[in-house]
Amino acid sequence: MHQIRLLSQSDMAGILDISDVINVIEEGFRKVVSDDDLPDRTSLQISKQPGVALLMPAYLSDLNILGVKIVSVFPNNLSLGYPMVTGFYVLCDSMTGQLMALMEGKYLTGIRTAAASAVATKILAREDAKILGVIGTGVQGRFHVDAIRSVRKIEKVVVYSRTPEKRQKFANELETAGIICQQVEHVSQCTAEADILAVCTSSKKPVFDGNLIRPGTHINAVGAFTPDTRELDTNLIQKAQVYVDTYAGAFKEAGDILIPFRSKKIQKGHIRAELSELISGKKKGRTHPEEITVFKSVGYAMEDAVVAKFAYDQANAANIGCVFDIDS
Repeated sequence: MHQIRLLSQSDMAGILDISDVINVIEEGFRKVVSDDDLPDRTSLQISKQPGVALLMPAYLSDLNILGVKIVSVFPNNLSLGYPMVTGFYVLCDSMTGQLMALMEGKYLTGIRTAAASAVATKILAREDAKILGVIGTGVQGRFHVDAIRSVRKIEKVVVYSRTPEKRQKFANELETAGIICQQVEHVSQCTAEADILAVCTSSKKPVFDGNLIRPGTHINAVGAFTPDTRELDTNLIQKAQVYVDTYAGAFKEAGDILIPFRSKKIQKGHIRAELSELISGKKKGRTHPEEITVFKSVGYAMEDAVVAKFAYDQANAANIGCVFDIDS
């Protein structure tokens, strides 16, 4: 018999602290090596529904991690009373291939995405950044508040959503947690105040005018993940110093970059660095307080893999989750 550990969303929330996850993500980027196998994300279009299934496998040789994340995005689910995004992670023994754990993937995705943004923010944002603007009040928006507050002394969060009810609920949650929050009715009010912006929407087109961004602002854009969708306009990408999670992912899926690239408004060299190069010191981040910096993320299988293994180790140590036997 072989034991499998099953971790629910509440289990994941109980064992994953954002500060720990930030450290795990940063170390993961530092330890990726040439022997690792991290294929591009596979996208399966679901013909009978407006939906997509995303598969992200990873083998990290030095870290002895083998796994795959499967996430589905079905927009019509909201009208049916189901979450739009669902998923799970399959973690295996890298020496034998045997299944070790199944874990809920939505929480994993949310916390690792925000942690990657926090790593980028730690390197790229001004040291004196105090106001965080959040555009989009879903799961990613909430994770980004905690993540950015872990790397900068944020005094206030300014939040914008097109839906007043969602904006109010989001603000109430922050205030209950003791976080000063200001709701704004127009996105321009958010961009006008923010030193750091977290853009976490499901929009298919730019959500604000790039001319509204003040010098010195750092922006994390995480919502768009297909070649033809974007949250940031061409003007902003042209004038900003742009960094990405990975070159491969950005030039395959990041519409924020690919749309201005295809229209010849930027060249490939406009991307200054990927996150591993910043962490290693191979390339520099912000060089001037007035620079506008953008970190564009589409997701990276390494991030899921290292956080999943960390969650599994934490759960084993604390005996958290449901353990069951299957035939070997």
